[in-house]
Formats: sequence, C-alpha cells, structure tokens
Amino acid sequence: MATKKNKKPLGKGFVSEIGSIEDSTLAAMLRGYKSRVASGYRALTKEEIKGAISPGKYLVSPKIDGELWFLIMEGKDPWLGNPNGRIISGDIPLLKEAATLSNKFHDRTVLAGELFAVVENDRARVGDLKSAMGGGEKADAGRLGFMVFDLLEGGDKKKQAPFENYTETFATIENLLDGGKRIQSIRTDTVGTPGEIESLFDELVENGKAEGLIARDQGTRIYKIKPSFTVDMAVLGYTEKTGDASQVRSILLGLMRADGQYQVLSGCGNLKTEDERKALMKKLQPLCVGSSFRHASGSGEMYHFIRPEVVVEIKATDIQTENSSGDPIKSMVIKFDENSWTPVCPLPSASLLHPALERVRTDKQANETDIRFSQLLERVVVQNPDQKVESIELPASEILRREVWSKSTKGKKAVQKLVVWKTNKEKETPNFSAYVVHWTDYSPGRKDPLKKEVRLSPDKKDATQIAEKMIEENIKKGWEKVV
Repeated sequence: MATKKNKKPLGKGFVSEIGSIEDSTLAAMLRGYKSRVASGYRALTKEEIKGAISPGKYLVSPKIDGELWFLIMEGKDPWLGNPNGRIISGDIPLLKEAATLSNKFHDRTVLAGELFAVVENDRARVGDLKSAMGGGEKADAGRLGFMVFDLLEGGDKKKQAPFENYTETFATIENLLDGGKRIQSIRTDTVGTPGEIESLFDELVENGKAEGLIARDQGTRIYKIKPSFTVDMAVLGYTEKTGDASQVRSILLGLMRADGQYQVLSGCGNLKTEDERKALMKKLQPLCVGSSFRHASGSGEMYHFIRPEVVVEIKATDIQTENSSGDPIKSMVIKFDENSWTPVCPLPSASLLHPALERVRTDKQANETDIRFSQLLERVVVQNPDQKVESIELPASEILRREVWSKSTKGKKAVQKLVVWKTNKEKETPNFSAYVVHWTDYSPGRKDPLKKEVRLSPDKKDATQIAEKMIEENIKKGWEKVV
C-alpha cells in the first residue's frame, strides 16, 4: 500500500510521508474515522459524570496519551497507517509481533488504536512518542506499543465487521490480540453506574496512570472524561450580545509567543451571568483599536479588537492540535504595534475544548511570562513551536455585490445594506472563508440602532443564496433601493 518515494528510516523499519496509502478506499476510511468518531464524543469532567451519565452498561477504558494510528493486517506483512496517510512498515518490533498473530485474522482487518512509546515508571505521553520516532536509523522503535480499541474492517474466523454493538466488537479484538505484548487490546472494565466510573477515574486518572477515560454505552454514545485545567490568556477582542449591546457575547483569546507576538487560539462564549457580561463590556469597550486582521466568531459576528491589556483565566476540558480530519491546526499570529493589529502569518497551534471564563486576572499582565504560549506545550505537542515568524502579504478582497435600501418613518431614515465580497485569501490561511456576506441594519428609533450579521461561505453559489435570503427576510414593503 505504501509508495516508495520519501520513505525514511525508523530504526530498522521505515516511515513514509503523508499521502502514502495508494488504496483510495482505505485512505478515505482512515481519514474519515477520526471525524466520524470525534463528532460522537461528549467531553466531561469528573464533576459532570453523575449529572450526565445514566445507570446502564458501559465499557470504560483508560485514554492513552499517544497518536491515533491503524494496524492493517494483510497476510504476513502488517503495517501501520494514520489518518493523514503516513505509513510505518518494515522491521519494527511491534509489526513483527503482529505478523505472528496473522493466522487469527479473516481477510484484511483494520484495527484502530493508540500508538505510544513505553516509558519506565510513568504513563505514556505523546511527547515520548515523538522522541522515540525521531533520529532516523537511531530511532528507538523498540519502545513503540499499540493499544487497540476499535475494529473497522475484517475480524476473526467467526465474526467480522460490522458488529451489532461495541461489546461484540471488543470481544473480537480481545480474541485476535490474545497473548500480544507490544500490541494489546486496551484495558476495558464493564460497569453499570456513574459511581463506578468515578472510581475508575480516581484509580487511573487521579493516580497518574492515564490522561483520561473513554466510556462507551451500548449504543453510539462515547464519553471522553478528563480533568479540567486552566490557561491564562489575553483577551484580543469581543463581540456584542444580540439584542443587548451592553453585554459581551464572546471573547477572542490569544497567547504570547517568545518573540512578543500573539497567536490567536480560541473564542469563548461561556462568560457566566448577565451582570458579569455587562461588567466585562465596560472593561473591554474602551480598549477598542483598529485591526487590519478580521476574525469571525463561531456564530458569524466579527470581533472588535482591543488593546491586549486584559488577562483572563480560562478553564477547558481538553486541547487538540489536529482537526477532525487529522490535519494540524493552524491559527494566525498577529502583531500589535502603533495601537493597531496586523496579521503576520498562520502557524501550528491548538484549540481549546469547552473553554469557560473562570475570572479576570487583575494580578497578571499581558507579557511573555503570564500569558506565554508554552503553557500549551506543558500538555500537548505543537509542531515547530519555535518556527520563525515571517510576514505574508495577503491578496486584497474583491467586492462582488453592494446594495443599499432606505426607509423614512416619522422623519427618521433607516438604512439596510448588503455587501458580498470574495476574500481571495482562503488558500493562504485557514482563518479566511472564501466568501463573506455582510448585512447592516440601521434604525435610529430602535433601542439598539445598529445591528450587523456576518455569514461566511465556501463558494459563490452558497454566498448568493445567503444574500438572497437576507433580502427576502429584511426588505419588505416601504423600503426603497438607493444603490
């Protein structure tokens, strides 16, 4: 299945470049697995277990801190592939062990699991895996292990995928890998109550033996249970709550790189009570500055950028460095100079899961110590964190459509405006959508006179449909087109 080009040594074996899986059907299966399964996860903390999980049968496993790979069993020449199409093959101890088990498998079998590096007297961490796979011919491939938790295709002589439920799936995995040392089925406990899951959390996670738990019910629900953690971050911008501009709807968060520039990390809309949202608005609104960089929230509003003076403590349940397709997450590095923000370039980054505001840190400042980017590196591996930051010139946007309507009522003129533009930047950085549809609604007699709606679109056809729907919903009798 592997291409021969750019195959590099991994100890006595080999690791191939991204896109090396020639079987397009298999490559699509591996790539799609992560997005399909990840979309079904529900992230919880220990404190949320009893409120979110009902009594019933659950299969609970420790979460191994490694990387998602797949063991492909085809005859006596097994190999490992990942969602990006990289391949590990050849004289690797865990693959040699897999070959000894090959007579148990029925046709081609694809097993999903966590590739990790064995560490003495400590639990595995993804950084250990990176270390073990580095060094080319000197790589310590003998430390590689593989914990299997799912079966996508094939099976044993008696049963093959698809299976009726996860209990049946896992029983087949256990049968296939019985006696394995470097390749094993993940430890799995069958429990019936949330209290038993809490006990396993105490045993495995709080005692430092695992980074979290995975709990599967007998249907399709999968719970990922991990300890929450906090990160101190700078507030880079905010959006207003629809219908009440005195409240902050969401804040844009960033961390400072070693060179003093900021990297955009995440938005956060979990900001507690209305009073706290109003207090935050009073703190942030006076700090507004210009920005040639634009960033939209998840709901489509454009962030108002501010001076980086407010530091907040953010609680999250997890950090991800790859998206659901297995591609590295990148985010924009931006520079604050002369009271304005400018984009620099997108670099490898991370995303916080379920961020929530804990408090404003009045005791901390926006400096390279208090809001350092390396806070992430204490928990995950970000590709090339010290990569040199070089500015890029982004293409200019192109306005495709601009229409304005007005209406006079009781001597006051109301205005509505539609603007559609092509960014011409979607190939340069993932932070830009291909098309933007912007609607402005100004009514001087309204409590909140100015309202805006921003919609992002991947193509011109979709942008046109959004624009036409906005016109249909907003332009009624009495509105006169002026542009």
